[in-house]
Amino acid sequence: MSGATFDLQSHSLHSDGLLPAAEVVKSAAQAGVELLALSDHDTVDGVDEALKAGPEQAVAIVPATEISAVEGGYEDLHVLGYGIDHHDPVLLERLRDARADRERRAERMGEKLNELGYEVDPAPIEKRKAEGKPVGRPHLAAAVLQHPANKERLEKEGYTDVSTFIPAYLIPGTPAYMPRNRPTVQEAIRWIHDAGGLAIWAHPFWDVKDPDEVLQKIDVFRAAGLDGVEVFYATHTEEQTRLLAERCAELGLLTTGSSDFHGPEHKLFKSFRDFETYGLQPNLGPIADAGTTFPDSGKGMCVWLTGLSGAGKSTVGHLVASRLREHGHKVELLDGDVVRRNLCSDLGFSADDRDVNVRRIAFVADLLSRNGVIAIVSAISPYRRTRDEARALMNSRFVEVYVKASVSACEKRDVKGLYEKARMGEIDRFTGVSDPYEEPLEPEVVLDTERDAPQQSAAEVIALVEERLGAAVPA
Repeated sequence: MSGATFDLQSHSLHSDGLLPAAEVVKSAAQAGVELLALSDHDTVDGVDEALKAGPEQAVAIVPATEISAVEGGYEDLHVLGYGIDHHDPVLLERLRDARADRERRAERMGEKLNELGYEVDPAPIEKRKAEGKPVGRPHLAAAVLQHPANKERLEKEGYTDVSTFIPAYLIPGTPAYMPRNRPTVQEAIRWIHDAGGLAIWAHPFWDVKDPDEVLQKIDVFRAAGLDGVEVFYATHTEEQTRLLAERCAELGLLTTGSSDFHGPEHKLFKSFRDFETYGLQPNLGPIADAGTTFPDSGKGMCVWLTGLSGAGKSTVGHLVASRLREHGHKVELLDGDVVRRNLCSDLGFSADDRDVNVRRIAFVADLLSRNGVIAIVSAISPYRRTRDEARALMNSRFVEVYVKASVSACEKRDVKGLYEKARMGEIDRFTGVSDPYEEPLEPEVVLDTERDAPQQSAAEVIALVEERLGAAVPA
């Protein structure tokens, strides 16, 4: 049993688990779990029941789902979504569509099994459909195993349970398997972000066996906005766990873990906390704050000021923060230089280090804005990809403000002579001179600081804050 008191993947009767959601929470509590995610496949129907049971069992519940996705030749990779708005109508419709696609696929595979001489008991399948629950390969396999007409053949072939029947008939390359083509992993990540959640690749080595391929996929998924990896898992070896943890540390990704509990009678996943950390420290990030930061307070936001050095970000940020504080708002200013000195002093200015710097700022801004604080970020944040990651993390709480000024204008304002030193080669990788600045494509606000005074620019930002919060801030 793991020494960790979290378990961030479990399943109920709403997907392929064996217990009602409340009973899953009760079982977790009895096993010493303090932080639990109910992550049924392609559904959130059990989340409210779990949330209700959580306080009764002294277990913090993370609203979650596990989306089945495709990637290249892999047709069943899983992406966990944590901290999602499980009542979001867009997410609910997307999950309904995913379940309907699985049902159609299950029907086609059922027809294949009939052609192969197996009878499929329709009653449990139709019952799940009527209840709006997903129908997947485990349910199809169970419908074959339960039909009395198949008993003699199943005993002869040695297929006694779901875990032996599926590999023989319902995985790629087997007689009854039918492929899937959606959603892709990238789409699953977007669905989760759109619902305000964090996207985690579940149990990589359960699906992909080659270590190099796993690492390559982490890089690909990270580029699509992946927030973390389920590093600590019931079937991961120590070597696999350490490999995943190392890559996540390099990329600034969260590292979660689970026993993948399905029920006390399940052949493989029957015990909570049945995974090892091997002395490594998990990084759960905001997921660890379930019960205190979920759901969103609805009163905070992040104003992200991006632009070249000398464009006026800090000046505008201080003016906006001061004005908002005068009128009773909780405000924190995350100035890029101050954050680098106090939170990121271990980082240099390579592209990778710049990315980590921005991700750390976004992490802090997310925590603040979730808890009703207006977080004003003033940071060059030169690369579009990591700014987009920050937007995906905070979703509707994120506002991008492009503080626009030409390199020549910024150079004229540069009292420290940084641009001159960069042109002389004394400063390496200086944004706008020897390293690129990628302008925002669709910022909420563009401030032209060559044309407008700082006070006017600040007033534009305050007007946007007023609009977003729905309460006037006197100019």
